[in-house]
Amino acid sequence: MATAAVSKQRIWTDAEIEALPKDGYKRELLDGQIIITPVHATHGALCVRLGSILFHFVERHDLGEVYDSSTGFRLSEKVLLGPDVSFVGRATLKKIFAGPDKFLLGSPDLAVEVLSPSDRMKQIYRKVDRYFEHGTRMAWLVDWKKEQVHVFTADQIEALTRPQDVLSGGTILPGFKCRLGRLFLT
Repeated sequence: MATAAVSKQRIWTDAEIEALPKDGYKRELLDGQIIITPVHATHGALCVRLGSILFHFVERHDLGEVYDSSTGFRLSEKVLLGPDVSFVGRATLKKIFAGPDKFLLGSPDLAVEVLSPSDRMKQIYRKVDRYFEHGTRMAWLVDWKKEQVHVFTADQIEALTRPQDVLSGGTILPGFKCRLGRLFLT
């Protein structure tokens, strides 16, 4: 199933979004339009692997929280995104945490989007743009088919393309390093 738009552009309340069917599909709000983004097995396994690697590093250094794709980040009244994996540092968490049963009211410090065959690059780039517009400081775009990661910061894009290349946390996750071969098991 391809990424599908299921609504016209409009303002959705949190309650309306939470009332949508619980049918196993991830829903996001991008520029006022609800989108459904189903994923395949490799995508899910890669998200868990990367999330686990990040979680252990963040936990060991007491840096903040790592979230999975089911966590919503309310960036504006027309944008509610759930990155495949995300990191929110302690200082940012104090600003955007609205309660245990609420969406986070702001952007993660690190947003990770893992590409699926159904993803449209124009839509992925719109998401990355929205993350940065609302305070994200780094985004990783992971292409599991090509075994590549594109690292976005406010002023550059870096492509990691070889198994020995090292994915770094930069200033967001100081000291974090992960060889691509570990991520893609090559």
